Amino acid sequence: MSYSLIRKYAIDINEAPPLSREQIRAEANLGMQLQSLIKAWAELGHDCTNKNDWNNFAKYVLTEVQEINQTIKEVK
Repeated sequence: MSYSLIRKYAIDINEAPPLSREQIRAEANLGMQLQSLIKAWAELGHDCTNKNDWNNFAKYVLTEVQEINQTIKEVK
């Protein structure tokens, strides 16, 4: 996954002047990154056929969310 892009956009958001084009652009880019991840997870979720698949999928997604959260916290 592209944690480096998420980190870059989070840094850009923090460094840009408030309500500037740069800040708005960085927020939009971060949103698009997260949107693509959610879309991919939703598509992968359709492949889960039993409880074991769902549990493994949930663990995977939760781990990814925690890593994204850690990346964003490090930037702030």
